[in-house]
Amino acid sequence: MSNLRDENNQHVFWRARKSLRWYRSLALILLFFACFVYDYLNNNAGLQAWLIFARPLVAACLLVFAVLENLTLNLSSPNTSVSSEKSPEPRFAQRYWRKLQSPGIKTSLTYVYQHMLTAACSVLAIYMLVTNFSNTFLLTPIKTGIVPVICILLAACFSVLVGERMLSFKPIRQWPLHSMLTGLTRALLSILLAITIALAFYTYIPKVSLVVLYIAGAILFAIATEFVLRTVTSIFTLPRAGWRSPFLSKSIVAEYYRWPLHPLLIVRKKIYQHFGVDIGKIQAFALIARIFTPVLLSIIVVGWLISGLHQIPLAQRGIYERFGQPVKVLSSGLHVGLPWPFGRVRPVDFGAVYELQLSDELPPVKTSAPKIDDLIEGPPPQESWRLWDNTHATDQAQVIASAAGEKQSFQIVNMDIRLIWRVGMNDTDAMNSLYQADDIPTTIQRVARQVLTQYFAHQQLDVLLNEQRAGMSVILNKEIQQRLNKMNIGVELLFTRVESIHPPAGAANAYHGVQAAQIAANALIAREKGYAAALANDSQRVALTAINTAQAFSHEQQAMADNALTRANAENDSWKMNPEAFVNERRYQILSKALSHTPLLILDDEISKQHAPILDLRQFWQSSDVNN
Repeated sequence: MSNLRDENNQHVFWRARKSLRWYRSLALILLFFACFVYDYLNNNAGLQAWLIFARPLVAACLLVFAVLENLTLNLSSPNTSVSSEKSPEPRFAQRYWRKLQSPGIKTSLTYVYQHMLTAACSVLAIYMLVTNFSNTFLLTPIKTGIVPVICILLAACFSVLVGERMLSFKPIRQWPLHSMLTGLTRALLSILLAITIALAFYTYIPKVSLVVLYIAGAILFAIATEFVLRTVTSIFTLPRAGWRSPFLSKSIVAEYYRWPLHPLLIVRKKIYQHFGVDIGKIQAFALIARIFTPVLLSIIVVGWLISGLHQIPLAQRGIYERFGQPVKVLSSGLHVGLPWPFGRVRPVDFGAVYELQLSDELPPVKTSAPKIDDLIEGPPPQESWRLWDNTHATDQAQVIASAAGEKQSFQIVNMDIRLIWRVGMNDTDAMNSLYQADDIPTTIQRVARQVLTQYFAHQQLDVLLNEQRAGMSVILNKEIQQRLNKMNIGVELLFTRVESIHPPAGAANAYHGVQAAQIAANALIAREKGYAAALANDSQRVALTAINTAQAFSHEQQAMADNALTRANAENDSWKMNPEAFVNERRYQILSKALSHTPLLILDDEISKQHAPILDLRQFWQSSDVNN
């Protein structure tokens, strides 16, 4: 009985291989035809609107050809060894051809061919789909040719549907690729139907058609990416003896084309195929399978109910809408309301201050230029330039009345005015800011421009240049706030800041001359002040030197006179006390001074007769103590 079943299976496989040859040839013809049509559409500017439909079809043809080629190689019988029977010696060409037909070389060539073909088809399909996603379309309507193309696509869908029904109702026993091939057929059918529906409604609702087309492209992209990954991972598995070509065109996405889905059943089969463990017989996994759907639905319901909790940060307020109608203004904190979409909280600023410039142009981006060292005596740095001929991207131009001789004229004045504003702090202002104005900054900017135009239309150029900016800011702020209050948009204008007012070109040129003359005059004044200060300091130094010298000389003479007077008084007192002793002392002092540097020989005439006279030939020098 088993032998009969095996023979039937072999007969079915043989018929399948025979049919696959025709299907593969048909797929190859369709692929060449699709590439030819794509090239024709790409080279004609008037037909490029068809490219968004042609690219998914070309990608689908590439993947179908890869699937059929892998299926054909997988159904081929494994290679057998060459018969060992003796045969006559072949020629050189026949011998070389037989070497190429040997099992090892044939297996290697089949291995390389299968992997290269699958990878090439998948990568080309991904390139087509990425190009279709990245291009921006102008949604150009297609006026002709839609009906014939839809008929062709419907015929293709019918053919694929017939094949899918045959695979579903006539399964081949002991063929593990049956369910995979059925899922790939259903995936191809869904893609063809999506492209047909998108093309049918493209003229009427193009945006919806593009969404449907993108969904079909996303399915193709997922399948092609999976083919590439399986091919890359299969490279590391080298063929062995009795090797059969693997089916590289498997897809988990295609396996989910069934109803009911049973995602855990697919995981169970994968685990059983790889590890040989049937997790369905484990009670824990059986319990998980039974409670999976209720738990998932409970999580979804709880998550939907949690959407009724709204957290508002400190820097914001929230306007709670119940069934689309604003109910109240919520402060910062955690609040409970109806879940989405029945209840919603729309955030509003609470105290955030903004600065708005009246010019539409943005300030230029400053590029980091090489900085030049500023010398003390060199020219001023560029950061200090404040001339009016510089470009001011954030300035607002206004027409000002002025006098040209005896006639009335107009001048264009550029000014930089900034508005500091915020949303009002009360609840009414919060609601008005959200529902009364679509774009608050643009509304404030337009109202401010109207007020500025009316204000400067009554001003003269001379008065405007001499007017204080503080008073002008107060007037402009008051008038703009009045306009905003009439519009009820809930905006509070805090301050209107007049940064700068640049006069017209003629006045700027005149001011340049005045500024240059003023700079030159200030330089001359500073130089003369420096010269005068230098002369004054020099004269003061000379005078102070003479005064100090005279005072030092006078003090020196006074000290000498005081010393002489003290000596005279001392000598006078000494003479009065003992005149004779004083005279002798004075005489001895004079002799000591006179004889201090003269060598002397002293003879004592009172030497006794008992001793012989002695002549002292030694030379004595008086010490310094004698002088004193």
